[in-house]
Amino acid sequence: MAQATGKVCVTGAGGYLVSWVVKQLLSNNYTVHGTVRQPENAKYAHLNQLEGASHNLQLFKADLLDYDSLCSAIAGCTGVFHDASPVPTTVVSNPRVEVIEPAVKGTLNVLKVCVETKVKRVIVVSSRGAVAFNPRWLVGQIKDEACWQRLKEGTYAWLLRSIFPQYDYPKRFIEGGEEDILSSEKLQRLGWSYRPSEETLVDAIGSYKKTGIVVPIGSKACKLLY
Repeated sequence: MAQATGKVCVTGAGGYLVSWVVKQLLSNNYTVHGTVRQPENAKYAHLNQLEGASHNLQLFKADLLDYDSLCSAIAGCTGVFHDASPVPTTVVSNPRVEVIEPAVKGTLNVLKVCVETKVKRVIVVSSRGAVAFNPRWLVGQIKDEACWQRLKEGTYAWLLRSIFPQYDYPKRFIEGGEEDILSSEKLQRLGWSYRPSEETLVDAIGSYKKTGIVVPIGSKACKLLY
């Protein structure tokens, strides 16, 4: 990203990966409007500690389903990184109604605001979840944007245990089916590179320690708070 100045909005700015987007934008002299659920919540303190945040970062309370709140956050911006999405904190009985439909409506709200305020560029940020939940996908076939795949949780739990054996982990996990095969081939053809999972997890745990999400529970063990 070349050095530049301008004003951009980043929805869902408090997330771990999106925080890196905010950090990168600030380091390139952009003014950032970050949307979060509760700007005064201490869990967003890491954003205000980023270099350049004191004068180039403003957090907005916004809800994807609240059109007016999105208008306030996006007003005056020339670009938008849309990452926010409804994330249930409990098991939902109807994912299509309780997760997918609000996510689609929220994205449409963001795009409508962008059209009305004449935003020049919109980047809709996705995740591994965008290719999740298709049990009919053929075993062994590489999964990309053409499918929805099942998310396997146990792999990351094992990796965390191997890197941070001193932590207190849940004793039971729900495993997926066959090993999922993801491909970054398209991104690499565009000149992108990716970080190893181990490196990402180490950075994540370091960030969680600073924000108090990982707390000591004894002389050697720590607990992950969810």
